[in-house]
Amino acid sequence: MTTTTSAVTEAETSSRGASGPGASGMAGGDHVGGDRVGHVGDGLHAGTGSWAFSGDVPRVFVDHARRSVPLYDVGHDLACDLSTCFVGRNGRGLGYELGSSTGELLRRLATHGPSNMATRWVGLDVEAGMTLAAREHCAGLGNVDVFQGDVATMSFEQCDFVVAYLTLHFLPLDRRRDVVGRVYEALRPGGAFFLFDKVLAADARLEDVVTTLHFRWKRRAGLSPEEILNKKESLLGVLQPVTTDENLVMLAEAGFPSVASVFKHLCFEGFVAVK
Repeated sequence: MTTTTSAVTEAETSSRGASGPGASGMAGGDHVGGDRVGHVGDGLHAGTGSWAFSGDVPRVFVDHARRSVPLYDVGHDLACDLSTCFVGRNGRGLGYELGSSTGELLRRLATHGPSNMATRWVGLDVEAGMTLAAREHCAGLGNVDVFQGDVATMSFEQCDFVVAYLTLHFLPLDRRRDVVGRVYEALRPGGAFFLFDKVLAADARLEDVVTTLHFRWKRRAGLSPEEILNKKESLLGVLQPVTTDENLVMLAEAGFPSVASVFKHLCFEGFVAVK
C-alpha cells in the first residue's frame, strides 16, 4: 500500500505519497516541532499526520498490516482468485498491482496457477524501501517486474487485471479519480479492477460503532490502546477513506459498466469493476 503507490496498513491500511518525516527511534511521548511522537506498534513511531511507508516500515510492514486490517490475508486470497477470471484469456497477459509495498500480494498473484504464471505482473510503489523489498521478495520470478514511481502520474500499458489493495485511500480524491479513470482506459474490454480500501460508514452513528469494533479487534490482535490511538493520530490528513456509495459512484463515473462489492468486513471493503 504505498500510495502514491503502495498498498497499506491501517488500511490504515498504494496518497501514501504524502510521506512525512520518519520518527524511528523516538520514545513514545516525545515531541518534535510541537507534534507528539508515539509508539504505533511493531517498533514503529509516528507523530500527528506524519504516517509514511519509509524508514523501518518495510521491515515490519506485513506483520503490522495483519495486526491493523482484519482478514488481511483473506483479501489477498480473494484478489488472487479474482485474477484468474480475467488473465490468461489470450495467452500471455498483463496485470498490475498499484502500491505493491513489500511484494507479498504481488508474488502470490504471479504464482497463483498456470494462467497467472503465464501473465506478466508489474508492481508499482512510490517508496524506495518498499520497491527494494518487493524486488527481493519476488526474486527468481521471471514474470514479475517492480518499479518505483507514483501511480498518480505513471501511465499504464494495455492490461487485463489491476489491483489496488489498501492504496487509493491515501490519495487525494481528485488524484484518486484520475487514477481510476486511467486504469479504466488501460484495461482491455472484459478486464477488471479490484479496489480494496478502508471505507466510511453511511452515517455518524454507524461510523462510531464500526470504529469501536475495529479498535477492539486491534486490541485482540496485540496492539495497545496507546498504539491504536497514536496510529489513528498519525493518519490524520494522510488516510482519506470515503463511503461505499462514493466508491461505487467513482467507479461508475470512470466508465465501468459492471461494479459490485465482493468483500466487506467492518470498515474494509473490496470492489470489482469490469470493463
